[in-house]
Amino acid sequence: MAQPPASGLSIDDRLVIAATLDRIFYDDPDQFSREDAATVRRLIPHSRSAWLRLGFRAESQGPSMKGEAAGVGDVRMEGDKKIVEGNVGESTVWRCGQYKITNHDGDLEIWQVMSDEFAQDPKGARLEFGPTGEPERLTFFQPRDIELRIPFTSFAVGLRLGGWNYWKQAAPNA
Repeated sequence: MAQPPASGLSIDDRLVIAATLDRIFYDDPDQFSREDAATVRRLIPHSRSAWLRLGFRAESQGPSMKGEAAGVGDVRMEGDKKIVEGNVGESTVWRCGQYKITNHDGDLEIWQVMSDEFAQDPKGARLEFGPTGEPERLTFFQPRDIELRIPFTSFAVGLRLGGWNYWKQAAPNA
């Protein structure tokens, strides 16, 4: 396997990666080019990733008030919403065009810039390679949300479990 560049990515490399990912995602609905996948993998520097990766997001709602307003009727005012996000064990993320890319032990995790695991409609993909380094498949992120409500309170705990579902495979060798 070819060694990745020692440090960083040039602007030219980032443009090549973005254009190559566009071809992988959008050219053919059933398969993608092995050469394109190998190019992206070669250009994205490998980073060490922890054996456990966790992301979290906590939301809290401030106090709310309700009452009656003259000429309007019932009125409810919601308190401010606070959001705290974080992660543990994440690898280096590379921004290339509209994509954020991480090289996890040879497999590439790709997210659109304005999306992540916690987005309402997450847009993530994983370019998977076999033990010999050959591209095998492209999968997409499919969240599974669970919400646990605490009875007789307004508290709820949400849990998002993510999984990767099959999207398309690498084209056969020519």
